[in-house]
Amino acid sequence: MLQQFNVVVTGDVNSTSHVDGRSYVGGNVVGGDYVQHVSDTPASAYAGLTVGGKLSGNVHVNGLGMVVGGDVQGVAVNSGESYIGGNASSSSLNGNAWVVGSADGINFGNLIHAASYNNMNLNGKVLGAPTATMNSTLAAATSTNFGNVMTGLSSQLAALHGTDGASVDFSNSNHKVTFSGTAVNGVLVFDLTTLDSQVFSSTTAEFDFNLHGASTVIFNTNDKNLSVSANFLGGSAQALGSKLIWNFAGAESVTIGATFGGQMLVANGTLNDMNHANVEGGVFAKALNQTGEIHLQSFSGTIPTTPVPEPETYAMLLAGLGLVGALARRRKQ
Repeated sequence: MLQQFNVVVTGDVNSTSHVDGRSYVGGNVVGGDYVQHVSDTPASAYAGLTVGGKLSGNVHVNGLGMVVGGDVQGVAVNSGESYIGGNASSSSLNGNAWVVGSADGINFGNLIHAASYNNMNLNGKVLGAPTATMNSTLAAATSTNFGNVMTGLSSQLAALHGTDGASVDFSNSNHKVTFSGTAVNGVLVFDLTTLDSQVFSSTTAEFDFNLHGASTVIFNTNDKNLSVSANFLGGSAQALGSKLIWNFAGAESVTIGATFGGQMLVANGTLNDMNHANVEGGVFAKALNQTGEIHLQSFSGTIPTTPVPEPETYAMLLAGLGLVGALARRRKQ
C-alpha cells in the first residue's frame, strides 16, 4: 500500500488540487486531478484512480485509467481504460470505456458497453468485450480491505518502542523541534505519545532532523486532534519524504498548514490540508479534504514485523537466562 499508492482513503475525498500518483477511495470523490506523474507511478494491478462510490466535480485522470463503482459526472480521462458501475454524464472518456448504466453527453474513445446512450460522440469503435487490462483493474478494485490494512499497520507501528537514545529537543528561542537519533538495523522510532502537545503546539514553527542515515523513521502519536503548521527545515520534507512514517494512531482529525514530509497514516480520522499545504509523501486516511498538492514519494524503507525490545527488556532477559543457568547447575550438582 505504501509503495503502490500515493493516496488511500477509505471514506470520502474533497479535492481542489492534484495527486502525483495512484489513488484509491472507498467512498465518494468530488474534484481533483489524479495521476499527474504517470511514468513515476509504481506498477500495480490497480487503475490510476479507483473509487467505490460516485465521482464528480471537474475531475481529471491523466493516466492509468479508472474504476468507479457509482455514477460519474464531469470527468475527463486523458489516458487509460474506464469502468463505470453506474451512469455517466458530461464526461470525456478517452481509451476504452465500459458504462454499466446510461451514458449521456459522453465523448468516447472506444466504447465497450453502455446500457443506453444519448448525445454520444464516438471517436473510436465499439468493442465486443472488456480487455485484459480492464478485467485486471476490476479484480484489483475489490481485492483488498484497505481499512483493515491501515488500522493493522497503525497498530503494528504503535506497538514499537522508541529507539534507545532517540531524542526530541525543544528550542524556545526559535520555536524549533529537533528530532535526533541513531537507527537500529536502519529503523529509528520516536515515541511522541507524551509529547504531542509540545511537538504539535501552535507555537512550533520549525522541524529539524538529525537522523544519521536512518532508512526508516517512524513517529508514533496518540492525540485525537492535531494541528501542524511547522516548516520542515532545509528542504527536509522533500529529502526525507520517502523515509518517514507519521502514525497518527487514534487521531480523529489531523490538520496541516505547511508543506509536510512523509507518509501520513490517519487510519481512523480525517486529514485536512489547509492553506494549500503540500504533502511530500503519501496520505492514508479515513477521509481527506485536500487543497494542496500530494507529491509522489513512495515509501522506501522497511516496516519492522515485531516490536523492538527496550533496553530494560534485554536486561531482564539476560538476568532470567542467568537465573535459569544457575538453577541448572545446582540441579546437576
